[in-house]
Amino acid sequence: AAAVGASSTLIFCVVGLFTGISAGNSVVISQSRGAGDKEQTDMALHSAITFGLVAGLLLMVIAVALAPWVLRLMKSPENVYPLARVYMQIYFLSMPATVLYNMASGALNAIGDSVTPFRVLVFCGFLNVALDALFVRVIPLGVAGVAIATLLCQTVSMAILLGILLKGREGLKLQIHNLGIDRDILERILRIGLPAGFQTIVIAFSNAMVQYFINGYGELEVAAFATYFKVENLIYLPILAVGSAASTFAGQNTGAKNYRRIRKGTLLLAFMGASITVMIAILLLLTSHTVFGLFINDREVVGLTIIIAGVTFPFYFIYPVMEACGGALRGMGYAICSMIITISCMCMARVSILAFLSTVFHSIEAVASVYPITWALAAISFAVLFSFVINGKMKKEEDLL
Repeated sequence: AAAVGASSTLIFCVVGLFTGISAGNSVVISQSRGAGDKEQTDMALHSAITFGLVAGLLLMVIAVALAPWVLRLMKSPENVYPLARVYMQIYFLSMPATVLYNMASGALNAIGDSVTPFRVLVFCGFLNVALDALFVRVIPLGVAGVAIATLLCQTVSMAILLGILLKGREGLKLQIHNLGIDRDILERILRIGLPAGFQTIVIAFSNAMVQYFINGYGELEVAAFATYFKVENLIYLPILAVGSAASTFAGQNTGAKNYRRIRKGTLLLAFMGASITVMIAILLLLTSHTVFGLFINDREVVGLTIIIAGVTFPFYFIYPVMEACGGALRGMGYAICSMIITISCMCMARVSILAFLSTVFHSIEAVASVYPITWALAAISFAVLFSFVINGKMKKEEDLL
């Protein structure tokens, strides 16, 4: 476990970067599709897949070669270093499959099919668990077995999605002989995707800083926050779907130049997301002792976790507003603006406010309150920018008429 943990931060950053680039791919395809430009849609698909293959292979070679040096740089403990190196070097063999999966998933999301990638992800999640058991318990390969299981699952998920695209889905069809990179298309993908990937990395840094402050409170508090974050996913993951839907919806309607529809759809997504979040939050708060007790068998820790949830869950309805407006802005091509707001509110402001509150109050309630405060800052910033951009687009559209 320590060997896997020692390399997890680097792996998360690499995967997060290419997840962001796949979001850029999704926006470009959705905009081209919305504009009814089939040729550009096909070029975007084939450019993204080709770039994913080349980038994945280069990343694999570089990462495998540099893994020992990176682990030394991160000052991995000597007793952990050999196993961490083995894990990283095997894991990074899956980079071509991981990057291609993200590109294929982004393409399917662009045509409104987010269900297929989700089903593949769930299937491969169960497969990963089964292969972990096989390579750790039946065939005792240890950490190497865990990495091999991940490699195989990433390859299977990539193969399934590429197979679907090769057969064709709603007019989107991958053809081997058309593989190649269009420079202008790739620039558009990276212009949107790199800021999205970079903000993922920055948020990871922000979370690491938050964890640093939490670690200063004590063992019970650390366990309480760890338990809280596990349950929080029940609210957080559905909200991510709101951002993805807003991005695809805004991208397609930007291509069609239907900005009035973007405003209406984004507001509807924000309202629906907030309503669903409120229902989930109420349910979790009413059953908090039972739900949190499933993850840890310690009454004191459960009690602290409920205090944290009592501070954050009532305000979680703010998050879908942030995701809806932020996703719509990315879908319209304003990825850099989205990145600036995310970094300013979810990283810089969060760490600064946390340092202040932690010093003045030094309580878990103070740490927990940082989350709704920064959600509100980000949501207001995104909403103001979205309103400014969409009203400007609509006015320009009316002037042309």
